Amino acid sequence: MSEANAPGVLTHSEGPDTAAAAPVDEVAAATPSDAGNRSPKTADSYKAEVNALLDAYEAKQARIAQEKSKAPPPEPEGLREGESWDSIYASQPPEVQRAMAEMRKMMTRKTQELSRERKMLEAQQAALTSSGLMEQLAQQSKAGPEDFDPFNPDQINAAIEAKVAARLQEVLAPMAQQHQQREAVNRYEAFKAEHPDLTGNPDVKQGVFEALQSDPNLKLEAAYWMVKGKMLSKQRADDAAKAQVRQRAIKRAATIASPGVKPGRQVITPDLKDASAWDIYNELKKQRA
Repeated sequence: MSEANAPGVLTHSEGPDTAAAAPVDEVAAATPSDAGNRSPKTADSYKAEVNALLDAYEAKQARIAQEKSKAPPPEPEGLREGESWDSIYASQPPEVQRAMAEMRKMMTRKTQELSRERKMLEAQQAALTSSGLMEQLAQQSKAGPEDFDPFNPDQINAAIEAKVAARLQEVLAPMAQQHQQREAVNRYEAFKAEHPDLTGNPDVKQGVFEALQSDPNLKLEAAYWMVKGKMLSKQRADDAAKAQVRQRAIKRAATIASPGVKPGRQVITPDLKDASAWDIYNELKKQRA
């Protein structure tokens, strides 16, 4: 029996799609299906099967190593529960503490540098958008001659300036739009910090949302104060109605007749003049008893 036809030797060919879709276990594929239940016919066939298994094992190990090399490295473990930079710093030897302190200084300096650069960039964008340059470019881009004369130097210069202005406007427009969006977010965050009930009070939040939905041109500040004004007016009206009910209750309770007292005669003492209707009722109930 030749080695090519020895039991357990993989003789069929696999297409690239099959191998890529599901990697085969080389050792399992090279193991004869009746291994352990038979005796090799010849020593050469037994040797061929053993060599095939060894080759398959080496191929499997090579494939696994290649797959591990292609896999992305695992993310480093962060702080565990209950750990902090200070607690880890305190548990380290002096030389490690010096290295950690230097690392913290470097991170602080880098953060401060990034903050300064961000502020400079924001200032430049603010100067660009508030300088009127975008409006000027918009006007220049439309100032080109309608009837272009290629032999007129003035019209040639005007056409060139219009093209340049249009191109600059196209390049700077995203930056200006981004700055406007950032400014709008900053104004919203500042207004929300000054008026926490904008997000903390469900009635105010819902009222502002409905006002903005009904009028897309309405600003957030105007919608907020409009809702607050309506709520304040409603509160005042409710307080006035409650005050009227309380006054009527006091007058009615003060003229309730008790045994031995003529109707219409006030039966409350001066100290109950400003008391609530419930307190007056309880006092009159005691007097009747």
